[in-house]
Amino acid sequence: MGQLMGARRNQNFFMTRAAISKGHMKLGVVLLVMFVVAGVLGCGGSPRRSVHTEFHPFTEEEQQIWDEAAEARYQLKVGDTFTVDFKYQDELDRSDIVILPDGRFTMSGVEDVRAAGLTIPELDALLTDYFKQEYRNPELAVIIQKLGPQPVYVLGEVGSPGTYDIPETGAGILQAIAMAGGFSDDAQSKQVLLIRVKDGGYIYQIFDMSHLEKWGIAGVEHLFVQPNDIIYVPRSALGDLEYFSSTVLTAALKISQLFWNAWAITRINQIRIVQ
Repeated sequence: MGQLMGARRNQNFFMTRAAISKGHMKLGVVLLVMFVVAGVLGCGGSPRRSVHTEFHPFTEEEQQIWDEAAEARYQLKVGDTFTVDFKYQDELDRSDIVILPDGRFTMSGVEDVRAAGLTIPELDALLTDYFKQEYRNPELAVIIQKLGPQPVYVLGEVGSPGTYDIPETGAGILQAIAMAGGFSDDAQSKQVLLIRVKDGGYIYQIFDMSHLEKWGIAGVEHLFVQPNDIIYVPRSALGDLEYFSSTVLTAALKISQLFWNAWAITRINQIRIVQ
């Protein structure tokens, strides 16, 4: 009888250990899944709060504007950084020249020059004329080092709809909305629309941002926006996206400038050096 009781105690002991071990295993799997999901979201994976994604090709008119943007010359703007390289006078070379908020820049040997709005060949010709006063036939090249602050457009039911510069450290979609004054009282936060211009059309992505407190750092608020993204917060539920693009989007933005900005961002290597 004593031996039987001892055997049962041993059996219960091993069953308990097995249950605990199995429980630890389940807990480990759950934690692993949690870490993987958090890792995917944190590393730029698709946010769990995305509820709808569509791609809409350009209309014929939009495609023509996009093609024209591809043929246009880049115009320098405030915040752009560039280098001036001389072919023969190396001592005159200058780098890290920044276009200041007033649209001008300074460099040794040159008075304040207004550069914002000029194309690279125009600035090249202007500087060549300056240096011709002291040097015979100076040959120089203007090279873009870095583009200035890039905009994100926040429209619709926010405190101050408009264009906002993305910080150098980047910005999430919620931060971009915060820069625009946050959601208004009439905002439909369940259907926040992110529009991204790509070759051939627009990517529309709708996000539910109505319960951010439930998602913590793994939520959609940490989706990073890209230059020239358009964030639209509607007053009511979104209907047809094509109707939206032909009304709200077209009315709110100068499409040709938006397309040029988007094209320039993706083709920066093609505009760096004056040939």
